[in-house]
Amino acid sequence: YESLGGSVTRIGKPYPAIYEAALALAGNPDRGSVVCVGDSIEHDIAGGAGAGVATALVRSGILADVDDLSALFDRQGAYPDYTLDAFHWR
Repeated sequence: YESLGGSVTRIGKPYPAIYEAALALAGNPDRGSVVCVGDSIEHDIAGGAGAGVATALVRSGILADVDDLSALFDRQGAYPDYTLDAFHWR
């Protein structure tokens, strides 16, 4: 549809609208106090960085078996501020 000239609105990660909506739901906190946590460089890390918030990559998800993430970071042009082996909510 888009290639035919139709107007397309993309929602979800990594597109900015989803982050704007989430920040609005959270009361529009200062972006310096927000961390986007996720297991995808392409979606979570790139999207959070694009929204101007810190990012934390969780290694227990889809990238659990990847030994060297450097090439993936370079390919996506996205670099997490933090990396975590796992994320536990207690």
